[in-house]
Amino acid sequence: MKIFVGEYVCGGGLVGATDEAGLDDLRSEGEAMLRALVADVSQFAETTVVLDNQLNVDCNATTIVEFDHAKPLWAQWAEAARGCDAALVIAPEVDGLLAKGVAVLRSAGCEVIAGSGDFLRVASDKLLTAQLLHRAGVAHPPYIATEDERMIGVLADSSRFVIKPRDGCGTQEIQTFDDFREARKTLASGSIMQGWMEGRSISISYLASGNYQTFLPAVGQSISKHHCHYSGGCGPLDDESQRRATAMASRAIAAMPPTARGFIGLDLILGEEPSQDCVIEINPRLTTSYVGLREMIHGNLAARLFDLETGPVRCKAMVDTVRWTPDGKVYFDAPLLT
Repeated sequence: MKIFVGEYVCGGGLVGATDEAGLDDLRSEGEAMLRALVADVSQFAETTVVLDNQLNVDCNATTIVEFDHAKPLWAQWAEAARGCDAALVIAPEVDGLLAKGVAVLRSAGCEVIAGSGDFLRVASDKLLTAQLLHRAGVAHPPYIATEDERMIGVLADSSRFVIKPRDGCGTQEIQTFDDFREARKTLASGSIMQGWMEGRSISISYLASGNYQTFLPAVGQSISKHHCHYSGGCGPLDDESQRRATAMASRAIAAMPPTARGFIGLDLILGEEPSQDCVIEINPRLTTSYVGLREMIHGNLAARLFDLETGPVRCKAMVDTVRWTPDGKVYFDAPLLT
């Protein structure tokens, strides 16, 4: 089996970018996810990746195709994926990049392990996600956008406010405000304003192959309250939190357009009581928590995408003993269980 693994930042997406300070986090997280995914896929298949050699990325793929700065990115990815049995794509939702990459590879005849076009469209747009979740009765922060101010009265009662791009990736370009009027003046087209939700920041990943679906262990996220900066995660969560996170994420996935496939990461808030739990956003792609998840479970997560491993996911780590940083470093606070 041959698998193409495309990671946008390492695979040529930074060419021509000028905001180096803002891209450092994306690069470190992208490289960490690429290394981890290629390591897992390489256990059962040959791997092909496109790499920008100027970034000096350390990746042990079977075949490495050097990115040509003089040629279009997606065309090079499609050529590199030619002859592969399937493709896995890691790309930010910004400007529809993830959907574009998936569509180009599919149009070139490559089977991409990712959601349908409708799933990607809604999950990549935080306003569309918010509207859909509210219609379905799935708990989600009150919100407004320049195109939709129906919840302005409810939102104004929040104690804090968050403004972020509708197609943002991770914690990029997130602003927080204590004053409603100041926040609303800052709200612009292409952004969404939400009420700040108190509680624990949680991530849970949904894994779906063509025939098999499961939730992976829920984990905590380290996100600073004032700057909304992601600094890593820790897990697995305790049993009660696992049940609450899985229940909330199940309702969110059920509300989404068909069909979810591949890795989907859901960001949640767990409140003091289950009634205060809510879904913050849905990421229709692999997320940084993968670097920790692969260390806390038995078996190979990537193999589950191809039905090479099935059955319940078994955890080998005790509660909150596996920690990781955005650049892929993993630490163990206790020995793993056998």
